[in-house]
Amino acid sequence: MPGNVTVSCALAEVLREYLRRNRLHAPELIHVLDAFSLHQRMPVELLVEQFVRIQHLHPVPALGLRIGRCAEPENFGVVGYLAASCSSLGQALARYHRFQTLLASDLNIQVEQRAEYICFRWKHDETQLHPLTSEFGVAVFLNLYQALIGQAVPPTLVEFPHGPPEQPAIYEVLLGCPVRFHAPAIGLQIPTSLLAMRIASSDPYMRDLLDRQAAALLMPQLKPGVFLTALHEHIAAALQDGEPTADRLARQMDYTLRSFYRELANHGLRYRAVLSDVRLKLARMYLADPRLAAAEIALLLGYSEQSAFSRAFRGWTGSTPGAYRKSLERERARPS
Repeated sequence: MPGNVTVSCALAEVLREYLRRNRLHAPELIHVLDAFSLHQRMPVELLVEQFVRIQHLHPVPALGLRIGRCAEPENFGVVGYLAASCSSLGQALARYHRFQTLLASDLNIQVEQRAEYICFRWKHDETQLHPLTSEFGVAVFLNLYQALIGQAVPPTLVEFPHGPPEQPAIYEVLLGCPVRFHAPAIGLQIPTSLLAMRIASSDPYMRDLLDRQAAALLMPQLKPGVFLTALHEHIAAALQDGEPTADRLARQMDYTLRSFYRELANHGLRYRAVLSDVRLKLARMYLADPRLAAAEIALLLGYSEQSAFSRAFRGWTGSTPGAYRKSLERERARPS
């Protein structure tokens, strides 16, 4: 198994939650998780070792599924931010696909859409597949989309590349759908109709993310107004799909490009200045979350490279993102 494949440490924390829920004592595993608690990435082979540890400790059928079903939205890190700000499940899953390597660096999901269903397939090198990690990957994806829509809608089919276990019926009970084994890839199929479902706001973690983003955008502005408030909101949403252009935002706000620039001029502003202002507000909010790596924050702000974000942040504040984050840590450490 290649040593350069890594997974998100936030996702690996699901194992800790499984131990807690099942009252399992695994000090060696906890030590590994603790050692990586301040990091963003973990070697995938190390994660597989922890699955095997749990299997020896708790040899129950469909263990990977059981562990994965403990996943909460916060275990998805930056992908949770991206998904929480979407308006529909279809948009959220498209963003999940775009940023999938933030969860696992070798993740390569292929999407096949038909009239009645959409199928997601994980294709890996055969040497990288392990039944426990295959099951875990399906379960965490299932948990995410169900949390997004706020409903426990089961998939219509799940496929695993490994052979059938001794008790295959348990898989269908846990997943709520037919399960096939000896498939060419890991697969999960859901009804196409789910793509139009709106993102639920009932999950406390997702609600908190949206509330904090809204609060960041509502920080005191020099020139408040309906137009600027709407523009800030559109920019924040558009950043997650890359660099937002004035032409694109004008169309989204039902302006011609000329009238869009005229409205900005009436407020004494230029588009690039407003874009930078929104990015700075959101950057400060994201940097206050220790679970987010600088590279992930760069993507959230529409930058394709971390170096571009670092240069921009230094230009705005005279400080690097790392130095700003350390200053926040010092403030938190001060006695109140």
